[in-house]
Amino acid sequence: MLKSEEIKKDGKILAIILHSASTDKSVEFITPKDFGLQLGIHKRKKGEIVKAHDHIPFDILKNLPVQEVIFVKSGKMSIGLYHNKKPYKEVVVSSNEIILLNTGHNVRFLEDTEMVEVKQGPYRERQNEKTDLE
Repeated sequence: MLKSEEIKKDGKILAIILHSASTDKSVEFITPKDFGLQLGIHKRKKGEIVKAHDHIPFDILKNLPVQEVIFVKSGKMSIGLYHNKKPYKEVVVSSNEIILLNTGHNVRFLEDTEMVEVKQGPYRERQNEKTDLE
């Protein structure tokens, strides 16, 4: 069973934490359909095949919030979530957990940490990518 947690403020999902990625379904997504990044878990049987396919590009994307997915392979980190450019809440993400960020944030490493980060591209250089909140 997937164990996930949505962190919301004023009706907006700021982050989704996937604490346990075990599911009884062959495919289960935990993100709303309108999210720019879709986070799902697959549990497939040996011998299953997903037919060869390609994804159809979007014609135009405007004002799509930039999102990030962080998978903590090992270690522990504290992530400060921001809402309307102000600190809102801190969450701790540990080994084998995944967080999808949909808001401003900071990160403090509580232990030596190895992580995988996925975010939207293309990369536009630091000055065009981030607005400092602190």
